Amino acid sequence: MKRILLILILAISSLNLEAQFVTTHAKNIAESQEDGIFYYLPRNMVRLEFVVEETNYYVGPYAEFASKLMGVTDYIKEQKTDFKIKDVDIQLVSEADPDAIYCISVDEKNKEPMPGVILDDDGVILAFGFDSIPTTMKIIRNSFIYNDLKSNDKLGVSFVEILDDEIEIVDDDDEEGGGAAKKITKEDKAKEALERISKIKNSYFELISGFLEVPFGDVTTDMAESLKSLENEYVSLFKGKTVKNTYKKVIYFKPETNQANSAVTIAKLSATDGIVDANGKGDMIKIQFETANSLANVSQISDNAKTNSQNNRLFYRMPAITNVKITLGSQAIAEKQLIISQFGKIRVVSAKNNKLLFNPNTGQVKQ
Repeated sequence: MKRILLILILAISSLNLEAQFVTTHAKNIAESQEDGIFYYLPRNMVRLEFVVEETNYYVGPYAEFASKLMGVTDYIKEQKTDFKIKDVDIQLVSEADPDAIYCISVDEKNKEPMPGVILDDDGVILAFGFDSIPTTMKIIRNSFIYNDLKSNDKLGVSFVEILDDEIEIVDDDDEEGGGAAKKITKEDKAKEALERISKIKNSYFELISGFLEVPFGDVTTDMAESLKSLENEYVSLFKGKTVKNTYKKVIYFKPETNQANSAVTIAKLSATDGIVDANGKGDMIKIQFETANSLANVSQISDNAKTNSQNNRLFYRMPAITNVKITLGSQAIAEKQLIISQFGKIRVVSAKNNKLLFNPNTGQVKQ
């Protein structure tokens, strides 16, 4: 008899202690239910910062005389713009996942208070069973930033001018007036520019060779650089100018669960406009994910278990180690290993009489 009574007492006690709290997927919460704390699991986004080099090719005003007067063939013959991706920085940011929101509520039969639940400003769970985050535990969230597009002012271009009143051409055949000015043509201006190039070269040679025998001292180098710069300006009248501008373009991409081990076009590199959206024209920029079965040995809980109520348990995520590769056409231009939550698996962990700390960027239990 005593044995039967002991069994009954233990059975009743176990029933009373079975459910201290209940965790339910938000979409299964009854409208009449008012009490409870909602928490999110985080999801990840990939932040891509592209460093783009824009090269503008400008035709010189006297390009048509470059071959005839200077004997050069390597001059700019048409005005155009090229774009090149110089670098890609791949980072992981996180935000609350609207598809992974849960409600923790005290079981109606339980008289104990709700264990402490700590959330960040967006409602992502950080800790359970704690009144505050332990001072020895660092909680750093890779927050999602919406406005993060950096660009530099585009550099312009200008050419030195050869003015008409700076060129004097005398017609020796005019006997009465002893020579009269002729109409100055474009080729005349080109020849004048060539004369100035020759004079600048002579001045440069005299300066660096010491021919002038004037002790300019420390300013000699500066003077030589100024002469070279001036020479290049006049040469550009024939050969043209190349001006490079560098700017940054930031793209955020949210991986979907079904995109693991696949490639997705996120933008295109246009020959005329640089990086444009995926619907534009140009070479395709893709993001490729390779999870390499990092969680192959971990079983997934059933779809019903993901949404059904769980007694004394919390939902958390086991993220997947993912190799992220950025390609332009068929060429890989950047690669990095990240840990992405969406490619992982949702599990449940017993939280009764336990204290839990969560990774704020992945939703994984970290302690």
